[in-house]
Amino acid sequence: MNEPVLDRGSAISRRRFVGALSAGLATSAAAHVLARHALAQDPVPGVHGDSSALQSSASNMVMNQDAARAVSRPPKPNATPRVSDAERDALEHRIKCQCGCTLDVYTCRTTDFSCSVSPSMHRDVRELVAGGYSADEIIAAFTDTYGEQVLMAPKREGFNLAGYLAPFVALGAGAVVVGGLIRRWGARAALARPSAPRVAPPLDASADEMARLEAAVRNQES
Repeated sequence: MNEPVLDRGSAISRRRFVGALSAGLATSAAAHVLARHALAQDPVPGVHGDSSALQSSASNMVMNQDAARAVSRPPKPNATPRVSDAERDALEHRIKCQCGCTLDVYTCRTTDFSCSVSPSMHRDVRELVAGGYSADEIIAAFTDTYGEQVLMAPKREGFNLAGYLAPFVALGAGAVVVGGLIRRWGARAALARPSAPRVAPPLDASADEMARLEAAVRNQES
């Protein structure tokens, strides 16, 4: 039986094709290994070497998942909750999530499910409520742990109070200045207007009285 005879040029072309295919597969495998290594080193694009950092799906900011601290107080004797669920939610609107998203705890935990800090802070709030603490006492506990940076709005006392009052003081001073300028402009406008000629009041006299008055004037002139 006669075996097919392969053309020499065809054999060389096949070798080149197989060699190129093998090189392509090797390059693809190497790229895949490098990509997996890079992902292990940098789980979030732009955040290198920090496995606790994630991208917030609500605020598009990098979150620090290790920012939560325990805020706890021993339960009060015979503790009963003094804060309703609605009041607790309102309280969480006053507390800023510390993951770096700039949202309050309630908004962060109900909209950004990639955050683990706001749920932790929410649990602390619930435990303090169950321990019989009031809203103001819970705010004070969080402030003691995190500092005033945990508040969505600073306390209205000390230097912060000056910050609250400054806009109103500036507004009042501006109103006084504007009022003075208006009065000054009004006085200048009044002086610039020409004075109206004085008109003698009409004389209530009879014809005989007017004749005698004219005669008296003529006698004085002569």
